[in-house]
Amino acid sequence: MKKRIALLLASVMAVSSMTVIPAAADEERPTISFFDKNSGIKAFDDRIAEELMNRTGVNIDLVSPTGDPAEKLSLMLAGQDYPDIILMDRSSDIVNKYIEAGALVNLSDYMDKLPNVVEMYGDTLNKTRYTDGNNYYLSNWYGPDPDPVNGFICRYDIMVDLLGQERADSDEPFTVSEMEEVFKQFKEKYPTLEGKDSVALMLSEPKKTDDLNGTFAGMYGMKTYYKDEDGKLHFRVSDPKYLEAVHSLNDLYAEGYLDKEWVTLTSDLRNQKLAAGNVFAYAGAYWDVWTANASLNQMIGEDANYLAYKVVADDVDPDETTLGGRSSLGWDAIAITNNCENLDAALAFVDYCASQEGQDLLLWGIEGEDYTIEDGVRTPVGDIVERFKADNTKMQEETGITRWTWFVKNGNHEDDGTPSRISMAKKDITAQFAEKNLTNTYWDTAEFDGLIPTGNTPVALKAQKVQDIIAQAYPHMVNAASSEEVDSVYNQMMSDLDAAGIAEVEDAINETYAARMELWNE
Repeated sequence: MKKRIALLLASVMAVSSMTVIPAAADEERPTISFFDKNSGIKAFDDRIAEELMNRTGVNIDLVSPTGDPAEKLSLMLAGQDYPDIILMDRSSDIVNKYIEAGALVNLSDYMDKLPNVVEMYGDTLNKTRYTDGNNYYLSNWYGPDPDPVNGFICRYDIMVDLLGQERADSDEPFTVSEMEEVFKQFKEKYPTLEGKDSVALMLSEPKKTDDLNGTFAGMYGMKTYYKDEDGKLHFRVSDPKYLEAVHSLNDLYAEGYLDKEWVTLTSDLRNQKLAAGNVFAYAGAYWDVWTANASLNQMIGEDANYLAYKVVADDVDPDETTLGGRSSLGWDAIAITNNCENLDAALAFVDYCASQEGQDLLLWGIEGEDYTIEDGVRTPVGDIVERFKADNTKMQEETGITRWTWFVKNGNHEDDGTPSRISMAKKDITAQFAEKNLTNTYWDTAEFDGLIPTGNTPVALKAQKVQDIIAQAYPHMVNAASSEEVDSVYNQMMSDLDAAGIAEVEDAINETYAARMELWNE
């Protein structure tokens, strides 16, 4: 027993000090089962997966999330038949359900065995504590990420044609009125493109929990909630700027600039439409257009790229926009469950993955094969970055790099300033324009994440009703036949929200928010 304990401690210390653990025969390695809601039907068998298992001395048995991952997580919890490690949606109520059921290991008791976690996560650990003050999971895609997000992503070649090279290359923001004039010029000059009716503007696909296109909310400086003069939070529909933003969208619809299918848009349909060559602009994230740009470059030419421009409301300071909202607490929650029989091995595996060396393996690949260190700077080998830009999915399958995104920390390497992922090591024209034009747009959404009551409680059911009312009214306002109809639908929505109990829901949101701020500030 003493010998086995000594071996385990040696293993933990080896991982913590970044020393590669000698590879053991597969049958001698401990096996850790891992459920990743994002893994699909992928097998853990690529070169990066093999290298990770060799370095940690742990075999990973990947549990496939067949069907609906959320449903499978619920079924596993109900039957207490969950694997050693689980990755689930951090914003989902399923995390709290696992914690409340006692299904997750309290990581706060083992921070001495997670030195790399403590170093890499820093204050994020304080903000992801449960209400009892303990950490039961680690965030994925955590930390501030000032990389730009939303904007008006316009065809550069057409911008040059309509406005001239100097304005198309300028970092001066457009006002809403100016962009509407650009759309007018576009429709007059290009009633058709590539043999199809032209479309001035496409919106990003609607989200079930979002009541306004993110770009339009951002250019009016709105955040997740509207905070009144007393510091109380309200649903964004109460923000005076909300109705103004909706009127702006309705104006674009009335002029015939909006894509007629915006309400039923999906990401696949979006990519198809943008790549067809007849769309001028897209209101969404600048990286959504990468696939379309590759197609347009081949079909039309190298200047046929969708590039980011900042558009602001006529009365909003360009530096007050909120186009780049992201949560520093990440998208996913990764936890060790109480079914894990080899806790030391699981902790060592987690700590290595979270370390800088582990992150570089997962997100940059193998040193000497995928990248080298030149003058202290990580440098991609050959054309690997260009190949990622051309077909990210194909390269993930071929190389294994970024195929497994676990414990990912946003931002750049502290030692050399290079991005956390090799695919971002060389900034293409889309990233260059986004960084140039979408300045001062980042804000951290973390304090407002997950405040809406969930579950089957009376207030949670009212919260769902409130969200449904907003989601149903929103497209009717955008597609209204007149400005007066927009106001009519809005007023009816607000009346319906009052009847549905929005005040009670907002009280619950504010109670949770106050408790969160108290916990964070302890």
